[in-house]
This record gives sequence, C-alpha cells and structure tokens, in this order.
Amino acid sequence: MTYDKVRNPLGFYSASPLPDPVALSKFYAESYFQNAVSSTYSTEYDDIELAYKRLKSEALVELAFEHNPPPGVFVDIGAGEGFLMKAAHQRGCQIAGADFSTFGVNSFHPELVEYLSAGDVFDFLERSATENRQFAICSAINILEHVIDPFRLMALLKKILVKQGVALLTVPNDYSRLQTQLLAAGEIDREFWFAPPQHLHYFNTENLTAFCEAQGSKVLDMVADFPVDLFLLNPAANYIMKPDVGKNAHIARMKTDLLIVKHGYKKYLEYYRAMAAVGLGRDFTVVLKAADGS
Repeated sequence: MTYDKVRNPLGFYSASPLPDPVALSKFYAESYFQNAVSSTYSTEYDDIELAYKRLKSEALVELAFEHNPPPGVFVDIGAGEGFLMKAAHQRGCQIAGADFSTFGVNSFHPELVEYLSAGDVFDFLERSATENRQFAICSAINILEHVIDPFRLMALLKKILVKQGVALLTVPNDYSRLQTQLLAAGEIDREFWFAPPQHLHYFNTENLTAFCEAQGSKVLDMVADFPVDLFLLNPAANYIMKPDVGKNAHIARMKTDLLIVKHGYKKYLEYYRAMAAVGLGRDFTVVLKAADGS
C-alpha cells in the first residue's frame, strides 16, 4: 500500500490512509514481531546492551519519581521485555504491565509474567477504565506513534490515572528541525523515519505539548534521549547513506549514555532536558498529569 502524510491542525503528521484495525492486527501478528529488523524483541543481548536498557528504564522511573506521584501501582503499557517493570519493582513500586504477547517478558524477566496482561493494550485500558482500576504512574513508551487513534489512547490513559497521578509518554522526535535540515541539504535522500504501518503518527518536541494539552493533560517535564541523528551530519558516520556504520552509531550512543550516567540519574536527566529544549534527541519523553488536577 502507498501512504501519504497529512498534517493535523495540532502540528503533528499522520499517515494516510490509516489502516483498519483488522489489517493492523494482522500485520503485527504475522509480520512485525517476526521481523528482526522491525521488532524490538530479541532473544539475547550483550552486556553493554543490557546495561543500556537498564539505564534507560531506571532513568524513566527516576523521572517519574521526581514529580512526586502518589502511592500506588506503576503500570507499563506496551511492556515489551519488562525492563521498565523491573526497574519500577526494584524501586519498591507495585507493578502491572500490558503487552501484545508475553514473549519479551518471558525471555528476560520471567519472574514478572504474573504481573503482565497479554493481549490488545486497548482492551486492557478499556477494561481497567470500566472496572475503575487506577494507577499512580502510567508509562506508554513508544506506543502513541503505533496506534490508529492516539486521541483515544490519551483519553484512556487519563481515565486510569489516580488523582495527581503521572503519565510518561515517549515518542520518536520526527519531522524535527534537524531532520528537515538534513533532507534539505541532501545529506539524507529520504524521510527515513516515515514508516507506516509500523508508525502511523509523527510527533516532535515542538508539537507534542499542544497535542497533550488539547487532550486535557498538563506537560510537567520533557527530556530527550541521545541525538543519534547528529551522526548524519558526518558523511563518514551517516548511517542512512552508509547503513553498515549504523551499528557503530548505536554502540557510540550506548557508551555515551553509560558515561553520562556515572554522574547520577539527576545529572543525566538534566543533560537530556537541555537536549529536549533545543529539539535534539531521537526519542523524547514527556511527563503528564491531568490539567484539572483530577
């Protein structure tokens, strides 16, 4: 299928046409999770990759705690391999998770499977809202860009948060100023980040706040992650034009983060707040709470 992109009045882009739910479910069931290139799941990681995954998860838990969430359960929507659930559990949180399958958690954190609900995450959210099951912290890490209806996801997240609860929302930083500059200068030959049906919506540090506020959420904080796209400014390290150097770019990203965090998670988050403030970072995370305080 050929996809175009359309710009929402709130500033973000969406793929057009959007797939119907049956077709999208079939894609994920038959293609996405079986494709090692597109899937986030793996069977094993080396030591540096494991350390990096733990770092990223522990930083997110620290970020949530900096905003003083009330006591309660930390739920991870799209729990993947369970690294974030594990980090929250180690910080003393009660935990829950939801994911398309138990494969990832079973592979890396089998002791956490009892806390995981397998199946469609929207079903989990709808059921939790119907049963008035609420959570103190809700994370949705790289989920918003995948779903057909991001407005519905935001409404459900708001319903399942307790009063003064916080949500962590991570998305790729797409159609950023850096990407636009790279494309205009001919340093990349295509919009490599535009990848439907895997990604259906495209947010960046300049438009996600407007989207969240329009859904009745207040943005408390924003942090980026390593701006790996900066490698594209160097012809020798341009992993889009020279795909064989991509692995080295990822290794450099991991080594840099593991170096920065030696100064502690608070300094690590300060560093990446500054990155977000100038629109840099391959992904970025916002911390939200209900604008009306409920």
